[in-house]
Amino acid sequence: MIMIVLVYALSKLLHLPALLFILILGLSLNNLDELKRFKFIKWLNPDVLDGEIHKFKELVIEMTFLVKTVFFILFGFLINTADVLNIEVLPISSALVGIFIVIRIIQLKLMKLPLMPLLFIAPRGLITILLFISIPVEFQLRNYGQSLMIQTILMTILLMMFGLMFNNPKDTQNEK
Repeated sequence: MIMIVLVYALSKLLHLPALLFILILGLSLNNLDELKRFKFIKWLNPDVLDGEIHKFKELVIEMTFLVKTVFFILFGFLINTADVLNIEVLPISSALVGIFIVIRIIQLKLMKLPLMPLLFIAPRGLITILLFISIPVEFQLRNYGQSLMIQTILMTILLMMFGLMFNNPKDTQNEK
């Protein structure tokens, strides 16, 4: 934990991209076994550090769950019911979700991966939602506002939920 704060502080002090250096630190800590051949890594006592990294991974998993939970509570609090029930925008948001699905099918076919359940697990992270929410009012579509974004997010969430609920693991094994 102290190493992360140190890397962040040093990169801010030197005006360097802090998150990039934290990513590099995370990659190197996760692949410590690959780096043991370097002499300066032996100075860090990698056997002891490996146990600490395992504890840190557990802490990060718990904190990630907590942050996601708080974020979605706030997201739900900020959603206006009129935006969710805006029928004028529903065809456009449905078309967007359809385009997402078609692109996902093409992507999975090109990569020769099974469609189920990966089709329903579309990459849609917290950062994407935050970026959409932070679009200034002057750049938003006038007639649709946030309805389009909220309906699209909720439709993809429902699609993922139902897709995973009704996915039969035996069908996935047969598809391979």
